Amino acid sequence: MKARFAKLGLVLRKMFLPTVAALTVVAVFAHFAWKYSGSSEWELKKDENGVRVYTMKTPGSTLLKVKADMQVATSLTSAVFLLRGDESTSDDFGGKDFTVVERIETPQLFMACYSAKHPMPPPFRTKEMVVMLNYAQDKATKKVEINVQAAPGRTPPSPNTSRVTHLNNIFRLTPLPNGLIDWEITLDVDMGLFYPLANLSMPEYLFKDLSYHKTLVLTEKYQAARLISVEEPGSAAPALTSSLQESL
Repeated sequence: MKARFAKLGLVLRKMFLPTVAALTVVAVFAHFAWKYSGSSEWELKKDENGVRVYTMKTPGSTLLKVKADMQVATSLTSAVFLLRGDESTSDDFGGKDFTVVERIETPQLFMACYSAKHPMPPPFRTKEMVVMLNYAQDKATKKVEINVQAAPGRTPPSPNTSRVTHLNNIFRLTPLPNGLIDWEITLDVDMGLFYPLANLSMPEYLFKDLSYHKTLVLTEKYQAARLISVEEPGSAAPALTSSLQESL
């Protein structure tokens, strides 16, 4: 009986090891084939309820870049206030321990450094984001382009968190002749997830995020916002006072 089990084990090992080796070769080949593929062009992935989501695959990167846009009937100020981040709005996005590291706002520009923690489902650790954010409104078109970049070295790391080190997002808000705001978000971020999982989940995440923005921006908190760094279309000069202005 022992001899039979020994022979069976030998047969299984002979079958198992070549199979594992073959699967490893296939996995490695698939990884590099995916990594160096890509057209570097935006491809429409979803168009639903006024929100369009695109993805872009660039050669040399395993992660997709994701972009979404929509048009919203709201003020430019409310849109900027929602996207630029603030102590009073952090809870609306699930952030914890939102901290202003530094911030300055003038009629010419806005610059800030923020940190916040974002709980993740098990087995992932809480993600900590430290970002630099800035914008300067185009006074002719009134367009606002908010640039957000990871700044992981600006503050000491927090215990029991994993810090995001790759983030380069762009939020574009463009007033249209029909009174709507063209609202575009481009994400280039690595949240530390297994890249096939990240590539599957990020487009849907951004779709849900913009759908949420469309409703959230119409609430009283955002509609009542006043910012000295933003001129509404038709304004010749900033006449509003920001309740959130700070200097370094």
